[in-house]
Amino acid sequence: MKWSEIRRQHPSKFILIGDVEEERLTQHSFRVAGGSVLLVSDDPKEIFRAYRQHKERGENVLYSLPLTPEDFVVEEEAVLGVMG
Repeated sequence: MKWSEIRRQHPSKFILIGDVEEERLTQHSFRVAGGSVLLVSDDPKEIFRAYRQHKERGENVLYSLPLTPEDFVVEEEAVLGVMG
């Protein structure tokens, strides 16, 4: 399903999206073109729990916030830290 359609069907909701379809913009950014709606909720904790479960299984998922615009652009950044 296209992202614009998902956004229109679920305004002001947290949305967990699977099978994310990406349009690459730069080496470190992409636009979300669409995907499958896995979960819709008013509860951010519920969405984040489901997101973590899917990521732990190695699935390509994203979540959107209620105010995520129709032009959903993701900037990828390297995580820096110390592993112990």
